[in-house]
Amino acid sequence: MTSTCENSECLVKASSSLVSVLLAIGLGLFLFFYPQPANILDESKTVGVWRRLGALFLDFLTVLMVLTPLLALPLLIAEAGYAGQFQWAFERKFSRPTDTTYLMPGIIMAFVGIYYYFYKHARMNRQTIGQYILGYRVTKRSDTDSEPRHGMRVFLSFIGLCVWPISLILALLNQEKAFWWDNVTNTRAFRVSAVNQSVQADQSSAGS
Repeated sequence: MTSTCENSECLVKASSSLVSVLLAIGLGLFLFFYPQPANILDESKTVGVWRRLGALFLDFLTVLMVLTPLLALPLLIAEAGYAGQFQWAFERKFSRPTDTTYLMPGIIMAFVGIYYYFYKHARMNRQTIGQYILGYRVTKRSDTDSEPRHGMRVFLSFIGLCVWPISLILALLNQEKAFWWDNVTNTRAFRVSAVNQSVQADQSSAGS
């Protein structure tokens, strides 16, 4: 989905497909509900800055895979109103005054989707797909009784990424390699270790 104009020439195009929409919905559901093996926090290991940036890259890539097929739908539906029939792709060399109006829902949806993805995983005490692959989890700090503010954390991290050189330098200088929005919102990134299933079963049996 693109809309570009240079001088008097414009190019507007959008594309999606039923298969990609269904796959996006399926991937979205998978991200929130796939079973994660039990793990425990390992506070003896620091989560490095580059590990966290790598997880962020994987998460953004995954969320875009979910959102991209869906973001084109408002423009495709609007174009169908002008053309008289719905098509999964179009390209035209002129713009309409309503193009921006129909692009805005997609942009807003992208920001809301990314925000909700990071907030909901932290709220559910689940790892995002990037955190899961790189072996850490964001949760409440162990040295405070205050509740973590996950919603504020996601919002402040967006701001922090906009001034990424400053945020990156401050995190690299921090002994725990924490970003400033972690400290402000009572959260911390902890490495995780898989729980031995046989030990877990023995502990459950002993407890019963």
